Amino acid sequence: MINDLILSLAGVLPDLWQWIYLLLVVSAAGFMRGLSGFGFSALCFFALSPILPPMAIVPLMFVLECTASLHIMPKVWSHVPWRWLLALSIGAMLGTPFGVYGVAVWQPEVVRGIAGIGVLLASIALLRGWRFTAADSTLVLVVVGTISGFVNGMASIGGLVIAVYALSASISLLSMRAALVVFFLIIDIYGLFWFGGHGFLKTNTFVLAAIALPIMLLGNRIGFAYFDRIQETTRRYISISLLMGLALLALADTLI
Repeated sequence: MINDLILSLAGVLPDLWQWIYLLLVVSAAGFMRGLSGFGFSALCFFALSPILPPMAIVPLMFVLECTASLHIMPKVWSHVPWRWLLALSIGAMLGTPFGVYGVAVWQPEVVRGIAGIGVLLASIALLRGWRFTAADSTLVLVVVGTISGFVNGMASIGGLVIAVYALSASISLLSMRAALVVFFLIIDIYGLFWFGGHGFLKTNTFVLAAIALPIMLLGNRIGFAYFDRIQETTRRYISISLLMGLALLALADTLI
């Protein structure tokens, strides 16, 4: 039985250094997820691309994102801006099926590159103090959710769209993080049904998730605890810097 397990793991990632690299990436991304509420899937996608194909990474990220949200959701529940969350979730449910379908027939690199340019420009504007005056509009929230769902289903970076939008609005970072935690749980469970329906959920997905889960949850808990130790302005700067870094990774992934 142990030999069968070893052979199964070797079939997923053949080298020990790849497993070590996977766990280091997941732990760092889990820390950023706990701290900011976003960035886990995007960071993992770019960092794991050298050792795993996109069709393996995207559903794996959905499984881990669901678990990360469940892990800290009781602690953020009272801070969730429910009207925001409802509108974003409706939009994301409209956009996700198109993204899941697109991952099989289109080029996710192009989508990531386009999204990366948009996120980078928006992050620069945020650093200069830009605010979106119509950010509280329900219609705009639904549209943003639709775009996020499409990008998330196809390239695992839908959270960046929501994060940019939230940082341009008037809600606090505490509320933004709470909204993202519950939003990812809703949209990723929904996305997993679509991935399963298209036959994209493989045994290897759950093997990888089972091994990565403990280290991801540890990083997630440490990041969540660290959030309360830093000032609001510092949190905002960290969030925008993270967005810019992930946007640059998206561009690099497209161009290289």
